[in-house]
Amino acid sequence: MPVAEKYLKISNPISRHQRGFTLVELVIGIVVFSVAMILISTTLFPMFAKSANPHFEARAAALGQAVMSEVLARQFDRNSDPNGSQWRCDENADAVNAQGILSPNPILACSDPLAARAAFIATEDYIGCWGESSACTRAHRGALDTLIGGTADDYRGFTVDINVVYDNSTFDDSTGNSKLYKRIDLYVDTGQFGRFDFTAYRSNF
Repeated sequence: MPVAEKYLKISNPISRHQRGFTLVELVIGIVVFSVAMILISTTLFPMFAKSANPHFEARAAALGQAVMSEVLARQFDRNSDPNGSQWRCDENADAVNAQGILSPNPILACSDPLAARAAFIATEDYIGCWGESSACTRAHRGALDTLIGGTADDYRGFTVDINVVYDNSTFDDSTGNSKLYKRIDLYVDTGQFGRFDFTAYRSNF
C-alpha cells in the first residue's frame, strides 16, 4: 500500500455517519425548544394554578353559609322581642296587648341607623370586616376566630366582610313600613382565588 494512501486512511477515521451537529442545526433546535417551552408556560402552567379554584370555592361556600346561618339566627333588631318574637320593634303596643301578649308599652322603634355592637345579639352586630386587617377596606372587627367561634386554621388568608341595611325595595308591602326587611350582604375574600358574594334577607316577624 502506498504511504500516501495509508496516511489518508489513518488521518481521516470519522465517516460521514459520525459527524456532529452543525451550528445551523443547533440554532434550529434551540428555537424549537424555546417555542415548546413558551407553549407549555402559557397553556399548561396556568392550568395548574386554576386547579386549586374548586377547592377554594368549596371552602368559601362552606364558610359563607356557616356565617350567614349564624347571622340569620340572631334577633331581627336589638329592640325586638328576645323571647320568641311575640312582638316586633316598631309595633303598636296596644294592638299587641289586645291579643293577650305582654309587651313593653310603648314598644321601641327599630334601630336606625344600623350599627354593630360588641355582643352578637342582632343581625347588625356582625357589620364589619373579619380576618386579616391588611385585607380589610372597611372597619376591622377582629380575627376570623372571633366571628366563627373556633379555630380558623382551615381558612388562613380568608376575609369575611358583612354589611346589613334596611331594604324595602325587594318585597311588595302595603304597610308603608320601611323597616320590615334587612338585607345581609356577606363577602368571602380568598385572596388570589377570588371573592364570593352571599345575600340573604331577615324579616321583622
